[in-house]
Amino acid sequence: MSNMLIKIAKATEDFLAYVGKYLVSKELATYCDLQTAIGVTEEDVRENPELKDPYTLTTREGSLLTVIDLQGCFEILSDSEFEEMVDMLRVKLSGYMSRPGHSFSIGFERDPERAFDELMRLAEPQLNSARRMGLQVEDVIVDRMRRNAPYVAYEQNLLVVYTHPTVMENEELKRELRVNSEQRIAHKVPAMEHAQNPASVLMALKFRHDTFLKHIEADFSKSGPGGRAGVMLKRLSGHEAIKRIRIMVNRERTSQKFRPVLPGDKVIPHGRADEHDYSDLFAPPICYQICANDVESNRSEMVFTDELWHGNLFMELGPQELQPFARLFDSIEQKLPWRMRMDLAPGGLDGMRGRRMLTSFVGMLPANRGIRDSFAALEERSRQEPTCIMRVTFSTWAKSEDELRRRLASLDKSIQAWGVCQVTGMRGDPLAAWASTIAGFSVKSVANRLVPPLSDALYMMPLQRPATPWAGGGSMIQRTQDGKIFPVQLASRLQDTSIELTAAPPGSGKSVLGNTQNMSMVLSPGNVRLPLIAVVDVGPSSKGLVDLIRDALPDNRKEEAVYIMLQNDKRFAANPFDLQLGARYPTVVERNFLANFLAQMCVDTSTATIPGGVAGVCGELINLAYADRAGTGANLYEESIEPLVDQALLDTGLKVRHDATWWEAATWYEVADMLFAAGRVRESALAHRQAVPVLSDIVSYLNAEAVQRYDDARVGSGESLLKYVYRCLTDAISNYAVFSGRTRFELSSATRVVALNLNNVMGGKTAEGYARTTLMYMFAMNIATKNYFLDKETLLPVIPSIYEQYHMARIADVADELKALVMDEFHNTGSDGQGQDGLVDTVVKLGREGRKWNIRISLISQYLSDFPPTLLDAATSVYVMRGGQAGDERVLKERFDVDGEAIKRLRQEARGPLPAGGNYLAIFKTKVGKIVQILTNTVGPTEMWAFSTTPADMALRARLYEAIGPYEARRLLAERFPSGSAAAAVEYRKQTSAGDGQQVSIVEQLANELLDEYYRQQTRELAA
Repeated sequence: MSNMLIKIAKATEDFLAYVGKYLVSKELATYCDLQTAIGVTEEDVRENPELKDPYTLTTREGSLLTVIDLQGCFEILSDSEFEEMVDMLRVKLSGYMSRPGHSFSIGFERDPERAFDELMRLAEPQLNSARRMGLQVEDVIVDRMRRNAPYVAYEQNLLVVYTHPTVMENEELKRELRVNSEQRIAHKVPAMEHAQNPASVLMALKFRHDTFLKHIEADFSKSGPGGRAGVMLKRLSGHEAIKRIRIMVNRERTSQKFRPVLPGDKVIPHGRADEHDYSDLFAPPICYQICANDVESNRSEMVFTDELWHGNLFMELGPQELQPFARLFDSIEQKLPWRMRMDLAPGGLDGMRGRRMLTSFVGMLPANRGIRDSFAALEERSRQEPTCIMRVTFSTWAKSEDELRRRLASLDKSIQAWGVCQVTGMRGDPLAAWASTIAGFSVKSVANRLVPPLSDALYMMPLQRPATPWAGGGSMIQRTQDGKIFPVQLASRLQDTSIELTAAPPGSGKSVLGNTQNMSMVLSPGNVRLPLIAVVDVGPSSKGLVDLIRDALPDNRKEEAVYIMLQNDKRFAANPFDLQLGARYPTVVERNFLANFLAQMCVDTSTATIPGGVAGVCGELINLAYADRAGTGANLYEESIEPLVDQALLDTGLKVRHDATWWEAATWYEVADMLFAAGRVRESALAHRQAVPVLSDIVSYLNAEAVQRYDDARVGSGESLLKYVYRCLTDAISNYAVFSGRTRFELSSATRVVALNLNNVMGGKTAEGYARTTLMYMFAMNIATKNYFLDKETLLPVIPSIYEQYHMARIADVADELKALVMDEFHNTGSDGQGQDGLVDTVVKLGREGRKWNIRISLISQYLSDFPPTLLDAATSVYVMRGGQAGDERVLKERFDVDGEAIKRLRQEARGPLPAGGNYLAIFKTKVGKIVQILTNTVGPTEMWAFSTTPADMALRARLYEAIGPYEARRLLAERFPSGSAAAAVEYRKQTSAGDGQQVSIVEQLANELLDEYYRQQTRELAA
């Protein structure tokens, strides 16, 4: 009896649910087609071993779909190039769009009101890195995001690819359905009416779907004009796709961390247990996970979710004058949130055969002749390309009905102006209408059927958006001029190496971009401590970055970021021939550097080249010097040279272990080994420095037998090669105190970020001056990066075994560390062909092995022509900060295959920094294709005040730094001048100054006013 009552109760419940859904009012979930996902198969894993999440979803009708992030075009395209790309896509897609079985749905959404939330989502990894590192820069990060928010919008562009059961022949479909049913019975698959049922999927359909997907991804990516990359697509996982659809349905209450439950995910039993239905043991259908909120509709075709009113528009008639999506995008209000969905399916004319026959009869009448001619034209074109069924819907939303009506009116006008379209807002059921605007939510659309040729439909799609391969997140958040957020990941795994070249004339925003890049690297996702960054600069532009980092560090960690003004005297002496502790010989990287360094000393300034044979001589000298110092010519230990070493020998008792005779023959290498074995690492390092050669030692080996084989060689002037090398090296000993003797200057082992200012050691604008400057760049590079290039394969063979454990720990410490070598003002080393060979060879070798060393190399100069061809060819990222430079344009065309529209926009848009930011052309060579886009660097006022190199700003900043300290000074300046510069205020005061003989400068007046304001505020706060 009890079982009978249960059955009656259940039947009643099901009946009431049916009535509620279909006869009284349908709930939102019934409009959603999505049911479940197909788990990752063995075949999927074979093709992509890293695949973890399913990517194929299913619908009630048995169709399969995959959601793809349609990023847009790899490169900037002109109108004619875009038309060429569309035509290529038409050719590639015609086969699929000529027969039933596949369809597309494109969903483009832009929401300025979500801009700050999206920026903060992208900034979250940076905030987490800052917290892990103990770096108090949260305010700086948020400051930057707030500054960018007014200029950008949340944007997504989804391509939903469908494969329908109609792709199979009727007999095949029946057979697959029968086999599927038999397998479910054989495996006793339980009933699960209210749960996801993966067993209902036809796997034969998945094979066709996967094949279609691969073709689509290849066709879009290879559709660019002239053989270039076309449209960037990135397949989304099922979890990510469902999250995005749910956010469109309920953006107010859906977290960015929302994750649906799919087959293979952990499921906790839920709901009522039923012996005949096991739905409580499986995840609920996807449609119910998406539609978890109450949705209301009213008689005015509006839909209300938790906090927002939504309105819809539908394209009744297509454009009379075909225009690309970019025209529609540009015409819509920047602050208006909106969404467009475009559905595209084959068979445009198939459903109109009867109407075509009717027009053949009535077409005899003059009024109907135009209709007949239209059909005839469409049929004629269908012989060249498929005609499609296209439906286009739009949606916008607001927090009030009145605001929604205003937005709908504005959107309506823009759509009508898009080639003269006709639009309506009435479609019967408001929920069905709203569901039709959400890509992937439902296959069905209530919009009017349009029948365009395939190429016309492709021309209207949102394909021409700027594409970034780092849409999921990057360390540097940039933007495009039209408001797309454009993350960039420095030293990305999508690039084989990381060699960056920046061309930036004075006043083009170079210092701000360079510091932005380095700060972004400091805050890279995953960092647990400051990365190793070495900046070689001419001038103070990097000082702002170092100050910003130092101020954000605790007091006991200030030495992790240092700024050094290098001088050519013994106080800053660092012997380039120093080795890793315990080593008798240089590693491969160290030897390559030394060979290039010595060769650079021998540049023939009359030809700006290194004479032939010099490299061979320098290599022999290096080999001889280290072999001799490790053997019979070892430097003998002397007391009083290193007092700390002497004291350590006494403190450890090592001094009394041997008699005076032994000590007379003891070498510095032996002393270093003894102290290291006794645990005195610091003193061991000091002793080791006395054991290695110095530059004057190198010269002495020119008389060695191994070198004398070069005795007959001559340089261009006729001088003996060996005499030439001798003269060059002795000149270097006389002229360069910083690297001609033993080391006196060293960076702390705790230092992570170092900026070396070479302003006081630079050469002039002559051949000799360029050679000197290049040597100083190489010297500074060696100081800052000496410990970047450690690995056991090259280090262990050159050290005694007692040092192995010590160095293995050091190798492990730096192996996975992100590192950077940044060289600013690179043109000071001379333009192409002016004696940079040693430096260029070193940089290129390090850059090409950058993945091995995990190093990012960034070179900054005034023009692209300052960089030699070797570096231009090796570059993987290029930034051009100002347009209109003929030399830069020539290099862009010849070396990077960038011309036409990109250079036109570079001229128009990159004219120097503005209050909203600095525009520049960015080129990224990645594994997915070459990216060419115009980007904008907009920093927050705090960063801007730290990074600015405008003379007036620097002068004002320096006065306030001295008076109240860097942190308070930047805060005060950011509050008073949120644009990040006081240049306009200073200029205004100069123009309006009465000229009454006042002795205080304009900048000093302004500084005094700011300080007075600051002290008054401090007094008020203390009084409170």
